[in-house]
Amino acid sequence: MDRNIYFDQDNRVRILDVDKFKASQALQDNCGKFVSNMQQLQDSVSKYVAAIDQQVERIETEKLKAVGLRNRVAAMQEERRHKQQELLQQLNEKQQELDRLLVEEQSLQKVRAMQESTIAKLLDASSTGVF
Repeated sequence: MDRNIYFDQDNRVRILDVDKFKASQALQDNCGKFVSNMQQLQDSVSKYVAAIDQQVERIETEKLKAVGLRNRVAAMQEERRHKQQELLQQLNEKQQELDRLLVEEQSLQKVRAMQESTIAKLLDASSTGVF
């Protein structure tokens, strides 16, 4: 293998010829820029991912709040339904008691009317002297 020795413009000894050295140097510079750009991209992606994670956390928190509110609303609806049934039952009981008292009142009015009729007959009979 033939190895040549070259000198660059600053009179430094080189193994590669000047054109290949310049190409190698340009490649090295481009690689450095690429690594720098990749680092910037990585930083941007990290910031973006962190922002997304924060949003995800907020969304999850809001979802939990929404589920809690939905459960609370469902519980309130169930409680209202239960209270409504309870009030309807009380209303039915009161209506039954009212009906019973009305029947009792009618019965007592009949008894009173009969008693007043009997008293009137007795008074009539006593005033006429028929005993």
